[in-house]
Amino acid sequence: MVLPRRIDEPSPLDPLILLPIPDTLPTSPQGDLDPLLTTLLSQIDAQTQHQDDRSAGTGPGAGKVPITALTASIRAINRKSQILLNAARGSVAQERDALDQSDSVLRGVEYERERVREEIERCKDYVPEYEALELPDAESFLSQAGESVLSSLPSQESDEYEQALMIARLESELEEITKREVLVAQLTQDRDALIKAKKEIKIKFDAVDVHLAGFTRSANAVASKLKDVADLPIPAPTSSSMQASSSTSEIPPSPLPASSPTA
Repeated sequence: MVLPRRIDEPSPLDPLILLPIPDTLPTSPQGDLDPLLTTLLSQIDAQTQHQDDRSAGTGPGAGKVPITALTASIRAINRKSQILLNAARGSVAQERDALDQSDSVLRGVEYERERVREEIERCKDYVPEYEALELPDAESFLSQAGESVLSSLPSQESDEYEQALMIARLESELEEITKREVLVAQLTQDRDALIKAKKEIKIKFDAVDVHLAGFTRSANAVASKLKDVADLPIPAPTSSSMQASSSTSEIPPSPLPASSPTA
């Protein structure tokens, strides 16, 4: 059997590449590789010497190693190397997955860090809204506050005094605003009632205006008729009418019939 002169790259479908990884990995084939190389070199030298002897007509040389033993050693070393390579590839894949997970976690942590920094900057730039309110000063508030409010405040030497005082002032202002809102709501309700009453009165006045306009038209019509009647000429009395009037004046009135007594 002739040794190959060139070793190509292994195929992806090579059974050696698809070998399962055992639980216990084999030892490194580096210790067996050096003696194998020495044996191969001696075998090559022996084969070259044998060819020279054959060409020179001398006898065959001694000390040749069977080719099957060499190929078996090469296959064993190749198998060990491939198993170790597959194990290394698996370890690299696992480490790559772990690295990807760590990178994802790192990106999440960096994102949260940026968000926390933004929130910190917003908190630093925050201006309380109560500072824009027109609150009475602390002395005026303390002079007008009740005993319950004053007793709830800590001592002035305490670090919480300023905060508690501001909270009490804000609560007092809130109570005042609530009272004002109630008063505004009541005034708004009264205003709406007045507007409604005004509308009703206006409707009644409009109805009265309509009736007055109708009455005025009727009165004007009656006055016009009376004026027309007053403007008519009175006819002069004639002799026949005078005799008729005198005869009617001479006729005595007829007596009324006696009423019969009722049973």
